[in-house]
Amino acid sequence: MEETKVKRMNKTSTTVCLAFVVFLLGLPLANGADSRPNVLFIMVDDLRPELGCYGSPYVQSPNIDSLATQGLVFKRAYCQQAHCRPSRYSLLSGLRPDSAGIWTKEDVRPALADTPLLPDYFKQHGYYCVGIGKIAHNNEEDPACWSEPHSMPQNYRFEYRTRAGRAMVDQMQRQASEAGLPNPFEGVSESKRRGMPYECLDVADNELSDGQIADEAIAALKRLQDRPFFLGLGFLRPHLPFVAPRHYWDLYDPEQLPTVDPTAAHDGIPKLSSANSSELRKQYRNVPAEGNLPDELNRNLWHGYLASVSYVDAQIGRVLDTLNRLGLADNTIVVIAGDHGFSLGELGLWGKATNFESATRTTLIIYSPGMKASSESTESLVELVGLYPTLCDLARIPKPNHLQGKSFSTLLDVPDRATSDCAISQYGRGDNMGRSIRTERYRLVEWRHRESGKLVGRELYDHENDPNETTNLCESTEHNGTRDSLPEKLHEVTPHRRAGDQ
Repeated sequence: MEETKVKRMNKTSTTVCLAFVVFLLGLPLANGADSRPNVLFIMVDDLRPELGCYGSPYVQSPNIDSLATQGLVFKRAYCQQAHCRPSRYSLLSGLRPDSAGIWTKEDVRPALADTPLLPDYFKQHGYYCVGIGKIAHNNEEDPACWSEPHSMPQNYRFEYRTRAGRAMVDQMQRQASEAGLPNPFEGVSESKRRGMPYECLDVADNELSDGQIADEAIAALKRLQDRPFFLGLGFLRPHLPFVAPRHYWDLYDPEQLPTVDPTAAHDGIPKLSSANSSELRKQYRNVPAEGNLPDELNRNLWHGYLASVSYVDAQIGRVLDTLNRLGLADNTIVVIAGDHGFSLGELGLWGKATNFESATRTTLIIYSPGMKASSESTESLVELVGLYPTLCDLARIPKPNHLQGKSFSTLLDVPDRATSDCAISQYGRGDNMGRSIRTERYRLVEWRHRESGKLVGRELYDHENDPNETTNLCESTEHNGTRDSLPEKLHEVTPHRRAGDQ
């Protein structure tokens, strides 16, 4: 009888203990008691690998460079399409542009209606998710991604125009009104209102959007420190127009900046591939629509781009300093990624929107607590579409089944062990789509009609002998084997799809 009583007491005690454990598991845990790492995910618009940690002799980027001494620098990270919206939705969905159904800045996301974007997936796994700035595209931020309303600086949209451009528009509208004339800008496109493509301002950092994003990020870190969080930040610069406070312009001597060779020839390159980005050519004042840019404009654009990079670097530094000061750095994954590259006069091109190396290769730096390859770099080919599964691995949460990108989390421990043998990018031009495969040595681009699939152009570049991609080798009999073998891999990863296919 006593034995039975003891057994019953033990059984009752076990039940009570189990119930108590279940109760505890349901309580929110302080960050120090929760082993899950936080995520600080920083997207920077149009940030090509023009940074000190990538070997640039021009730019001053001490804060991003400092993170690089703790994390891993990906020397060959590639976007899936060199345009803001397609690239960002590919990264955030883990799908290639053809599967996401987003190829232009106008495309909506019907194919993604049932696909959890990266922050949404982390939210489903217990993270408190906060978004500040341009993470998807402009104000098009999915409410499902965030645990509280997404935040965008009040004047964000205006910063696609310079202040001088806005002042000009305001003055002309005021003069027309005083004279009883119609508004001269009624129905006029936004691009005609923008002014010059660069501007140096006598303002404090937080009078511009990126300073305000940093302010909000610092406040968010202070209130999120006691729970696992995913904090997404999207900085606007160095997107055009290149606008920054004067003290960042003063970091550079214009006479010491690189000169642009406008005569760089494209030998045998299809016209489809080298069509210039309309963003600079058609949307800003005093920029010729065709032909070479004047030397002074080339130099001013370079100056403005570098000043913008240094300005954003300082804002990122403020955020990282707060992360350290709050004692969160040791348990926070930090990602700094450009959404794509940006041509700064290479091959006579300015902007993104091509399949060339300068447009598709981008910035990627990752720090993860406990990583073995800190303060190192890797030459392994990686794709931004692989960031989704990589972050799942690093945060130790299961990967969803829909992902098309390949995780490269193992590189953070063994950076010289390649996780992929190629990177795929694409960009459309009118009725045609150009799909590119970048391997260790070569880049092959196939241009096909969107509807019929007819081959209308090909490019092959040998990066060992032609890193600037100036000579198309597709007609070289010496390279027949490479030209004919690479399409098989390209079609395997991204088969031709008709326009409208999902």
